[in-house]
Amino acid sequence: MRPLDVAAIVCVVSVLAFLGVFGSGRFREGAAKARCRSNLLQLGTALQLYAKDNHDLLPDCSPANPRFAGPQWPWDTHTNLVNELEKRGMTRDNFYCPANPGMNDERHWNFWKTDANPTRVIGYGMLLKGYGQVPPNLRRASLNRTNSQAELAFDVMACTDDDYLGIKDAWNDRSSHVRGKRVLGGNILFDDQHVAWRDFSQMQIHFTTYCPNGIVQWSF
Repeated sequence: MRPLDVAAIVCVVSVLAFLGVFGSGRFREGAAKARCRSNLLQLGTALQLYAKDNHDLLPDCSPANPRFAGPQWPWDTHTNLVNELEKRGMTRDNFYCPANPGMNDERHWNFWKTDANPTRVIGYGMLLKGYGQVPPNLRRASLNRTNSQAELAFDVMACTDDDYLGIKDAWNDRSSHVRGKRVLGGNILFDDQHVAWRDFSQMQIHFTTYCPNGIVQWSF
């Protein structure tokens, strides 16, 4: 075999190997997006079933309802509310985006053991009535099945320069769908119960939360 033929074969093999790695990476991204979408659909179903059992009202997490009260950030979820959603089909894995499996750990799931409130920190943000640092205009008290524009829950996109909860180093530590250092976007559950993907370039910072050593910006 001539040297030129060998070089050509090596080149072809290298290209195929690159395409294989690149393609498998894209496949994993697509699979994670699909599973994430399924999680949010399941969350929507659980919230819908809860509302059906409670005069079409979503969970009230305000001080007026001590059973669910206490959440401050959108990923804070009272342990009692988690129990209610689990009764309606949610599992622990459903509460976390598969693109960020590291968040599904004992520290976040059992955050109530170290917090003043009985709270689990989940991988999706929920915009429910009573969430302390979520602006009132974004909180959802009841389902509006005709509203396809209002967000109800979202893939967490949190940016901070603080080390609170280990979310230092900007977007990538707490943004689920990333490619290298690039944030791709996230799935969003809307009031009418549909789930749609939103590219990061189309997202905006909706509000900021505060912790002892810094701020956290939330985008969806």
